[in-house]
Amino acid sequence: MVTAINNLPGYFMSFTKLVFICIWLSCNIVNAEVRFDVFMGFSGKARNGEWFPVTVEIENDGPTFSGEIEIKPNSFNEQSIRYKIELPNNTRKRLSIPVFNNSNYRWNAKLLNDGKVVSKNDNLRIDSIPWFSKLFAAVSDQQSSGPVLPETRFKNNNANRRFSPVVVNIQADIFPDNPVTLHGLSSLYLNSKRAINFRAEQASAVSIWVRSGGHLILGVDQPSDITGTPWLRELLNTQFGLIQNLEVGPLIRDWLSNAGYPVGAIDEEFNTKFLNATPVRLKDGKTLMSFDGETLIANANRGLGQVTILGFNPEREPIRSWENRAWLWARLADIDSEWFVSEKPPRDYGRMNVDGLYGMMIDSRQVSKLPVIWLILLLITYLVIIGPVDRIWLKRINKQMLTWLTFPIYVIFFSFLIYYIGYRLRAGQLEINELHIVDVLPGDQVALRGRSYASIYSPSNKDYLMGGSLALGAFRNESSSFSNGAGNQPLLIGLSPGKLEAKARVPIWTSRLFSSEWVSGSEVNIQASVTKQNNDTYQLEILNGLRKPIVGAAFVALQRIVYDESINITPGERGLLELKRSDSKVRDVISGFSSNIRNSIQSRNRAFGNAELSRMDLGLMNIVTGSFPGMLELEGIKQFKKDVNQFDSSGGMDISEYLERDGSVLFVFVEDQSPISSTGLFESKLRKSHSLYRIPIKLLNKDGDF
Repeated sequence: MVTAINNLPGYFMSFTKLVFICIWLSCNIVNAEVRFDVFMGFSGKARNGEWFPVTVEIENDGPTFSGEIEIKPNSFNEQSIRYKIELPNNTRKRLSIPVFNNSNYRWNAKLLNDGKVVSKNDNLRIDSIPWFSKLFAAVSDQQSSGPVLPETRFKNNNANRRFSPVVVNIQADIFPDNPVTLHGLSSLYLNSKRAINFRAEQASAVSIWVRSGGHLILGVDQPSDITGTPWLRELLNTQFGLIQNLEVGPLIRDWLSNAGYPVGAIDEEFNTKFLNATPVRLKDGKTLMSFDGETLIANANRGLGQVTILGFNPEREPIRSWENRAWLWARLADIDSEWFVSEKPPRDYGRMNVDGLYGMMIDSRQVSKLPVIWLILLLITYLVIIGPVDRIWLKRINKQMLTWLTFPIYVIFFSFLIYYIGYRLRAGQLEINELHIVDVLPGDQVALRGRSYASIYSPSNKDYLMGGSLALGAFRNESSSFSNGAGNQPLLIGLSPGKLEAKARVPIWTSRLFSSEWVSGSEVNIQASVTKQNNDTYQLEILNGLRKPIVGAAFVALQRIVYDESINITPGERGLLELKRSDSKVRDVISGFSSNIRNSIQSRNRAFGNAELSRMDLGLMNIVTGSFPGMLELEGIKQFKKDVNQFDSSGGMDISEYLERDGSVLFVFVEDQSPISSTGLFESKLRKSHSLYRIPIKLLNKDGDF
């Protein structure tokens, strides 16, 4: 009996250890039931000031639960994204979440169940690439035989690391299924052997991205890959000839050399090899490289974007082992040779974003700024009163000790005075103004690709609910190189299939700008037809099928622009625009706005100054200018020794390159009209919404036919 009692503590300790072991094992078993994998960006890379995908794969072998994915950067007061997802037992789900890159290179991801962490991935890294640099993605048959680019030759090694165009390889199974995220790419290479296995969501994402400004490069493994895949057949609209073996000769080298690429000496061994190829005929396309009159590489506009098709598989011999294949990929991706031969990199400072341009147009006019001169005078007056004035009059009445009383009185008085001035200048009613920039994308089914800017003026410190039923939606703060205070406020973004909600903090007496990205399958009933009057004139007829009048229209083609800011096309009526070759060049018109826009954006981000200087009228051409940030400067990004600033944009806003490819587009401005419901999910008496539609127009060819 005594022995048993003496051994009791040992039994108790053993039992306690057994309990702890069981608890530890059960916890690990529960955690093992859920696999939570997170893939950041495009193989860990993303362009700064652009969208990138966070691909999440979850496998749940345990009980069913309603999960929530949380993604947030390590930095303070930044965006936090939460995605709600149902996770039944024995399921695996993969999804792509659009995230905006604000130069945050470390992120955290968590999977939550009723607020409790089920699994997490900390310190996920993203390598930011400058917005103006090139990010070339590839879905290759074999990664080792896929695209490569030449090395840059900048004198500074750090510049070579930061600015070099980058190739990233993406596996087909984790390729993004949201077209918004693809706008972070400069171009995309697909091998047809992999493209035919794309899921419907992935195929739709590529198609929408191309039509809204993307560049797709397709290597053909077998012509049947294209003709037998509906989405590729519809997007490319191409025909193929018979497959044949062609002796390479100097064909490819000459094509690269004529474009300014330093391919070096002639490779006699490569010239004697044979290329397995099929001639291609791309509708509305132009020949880039041909052999005996047969097109081997062709390019064509599709919507606002472009497709380049290769009548051969560039991952096979003899291209695969060719020592100059890096130059071939640079040419296909349309990366200028200056990137690889210049010793001086482009500038990476003094850049601005066109978000500020739209903000100047829709920010509340209830807010006025205190001129700097008045601020200085107020400060001088304060210093004079608390200093010499106070000393002189107290000395005159021989009551110097009263300074202990007069000094706090002055402080209190000037505090109330400053508050009163601020109240008079900035106090007002809750207000939201929206501007929608909408691409009308052609195809078998017309789709809308929209970017909705919303500026909220708040009379108090408050969180405002925004969003709506936005298909493939995304939400972000204003992108700016400057800080106006409001941009540092926290932003909580909630996503679920087909729905977006965001809680946005707006500080008292300030305006804050937000942007929503969305895709809609609805149509906009605006019809346009082009008639060729003569060799110098095109006549564009616009039929307004909307419920609101068209109050502004611009037509850009042949590198020329014609616009009418006073046009008034009532619902059901028609209007005309005539474009002549003698009209102003679009680059000259747009670049003329550059200096004023730069000065106004800088003024907008200052707390004090001229309120009128920081505003722009909500007019047709002011809005249209934002579609050409690449033309807002007299020198483009290809000029590496430029001494001017450069404007950035995101989400496919810039269509400068589309015009350089002889594209043409109709801009239509409609007031008090919106293609979607308001993104502001709160009541406000002061609310306005305007829309600019961008419609790609097909010009007549040389024979006068479409």
